[in-house]
Amino acid sequence: MRRAGCIGALAAAMLAYGQLLAAAVPPAVAPAVPPAVAPAPPDKDRSIGYLTATQLGARCTDGSTAGTSYCFAFITGVNDTMQAYERWLGQREFCPDDHISQGDLRRDFLAYLNAYPKNGQGQAASVVVVALKTRYPCKPG
Repeated sequence: MRRAGCIGALAAAMLAYGQLLAAAVPPAVAPAVPPAVAPAPPDKDRSIGYLTATQLGARCTDGSTAGTSYCFAFITGVNDTMQAYERWLGQREFCPDDHISQGDLRRDFLAYLNAYPKNGQGQAASVVVVALKTRYPCKPG
């Protein structure tokens, strides 16, 4: 009997504490709707979002340390991503030798972009993949 009384008192205390907490929390306020933003014209600065192949090519050839580093990092990142995909899906998109350098990847991308300048408006990552597929096709079988 005594135990039931303790449990009842504990339950009553917890209920009272819960009501006290509920009273202390302010009611939810609906978030403000952000103002509508007009879309940027298609030819505006595309520094945010996807980089075009032409923009990547410009960074690869601007002669600056930052541009060259960005170029190597971008192209190597695409190459690494494709290798991860290959392991995951068991499908190879391009097949360079095991000792390909970042300089080789950069050179191959720029050579492709020079040969197919109309593809410069494509997304840089996609054009890098196509350039490497063109340069390093996989042998069937």
